[in-house]
Amino acid sequence: MNEDELKSALHDAMVASSPPPPMSPDAALEAGRNARRRRKAAWGGAVAGLAVVAITVGAVLVPQVTGGAGAGPVLQAGGSGVTPTGLPATTTGTSAPSGTSGSTETPWPDGQTDRTATSGPRAVKSVTLLNELGSSLPPTYQAVDKEAVAEQWAGPMRYAQSQFDSYVDGDRQVWEYLATTPVVQDGAPGVGRLWIQVETRGNRLSTIATPCDAKEATWAIRGACQVVDVGGKQVGLLVRDPAEESEMDELVIYRHPDGTLVSIGQSAEFRRSGHPALDGQVFTREQLAALAVADRFHLD
Repeated sequence: MNEDELKSALHDAMVASSPPPPMSPDAALEAGRNARRRRKAAWGGAVAGLAVVAITVGAVLVPQVTGGAGAGPVLQAGGSGVTPTGLPATTTGTSAPSGTSGSTETPWPDGQTDRTATSGPRAVKSVTLLNELGSSLPPTYQAVDKEAVAEQWAGPMRYAQSQFDSYVDGDRQVWEYLATTPVVQDGAPGVGRLWIQVETRGNRLSTIATPCDAKEATWAIRGACQVVDVGGKQVGLLVRDPAEESEMDELVIYRHPDGTLVSIGQSAEFRRSGHPALDGQVFTREQLAALAVADRFHLD
């Protein structure tokens, strides 16, 4: 083969070759979600790198001031929700889709490709949870859709997330619904924070003897816990230890008789958002504990 024949053969091979496959945004988004979950373990002390990732959730919160006397945030079908990367994502379950790398157990439910439900009834439940939390506020307080203005984090501060945890008793699904929102008070410049998580029956803490037995399982606060009585029901009340780094100032935990676990926290400051703090807490401790036992937060 002479030089001309060699060049011709190489040219023909290049023409016949398939072009490289296009980059997949879905793959990039999935890689980002996986990285977010790996960072969860270090979240308690994290202070930087808070970017914003938009995900389709099948239901969107329309920015609207809400308060105890008004309606909750408007819920619309379709659209996108935003979840600050680095903010907590509960990932305690062990099930994984069959046929994927490292998978030895059952697949994600309802055709999901990972833990998070981005559309459908499960996704709507966490948004509804956020609506209910906002509508529970005392007069003069409102749940609002604000933007963080800190150097380390700029973006939406309100979000909701529905996440599959595991299967128990055969095909029963255990889910974790999470929501958080900034809170402001009429005529005041400060911004506080409310946070709620509901773990459905069959969760890993469904058989605890007292609600304070769950305090070590929450990333949101480190502090002393005492059991308080709310209409004959036991509620765990955690108060932040000033020496500990915590997201919440106060947090209540209630285990329903069927094992459903409800945790609600409040903080006078929305930490690392760049906004000043409220002058005090939104709820009294008695009010916060009463919220934990409310039927509207008892989800399945």
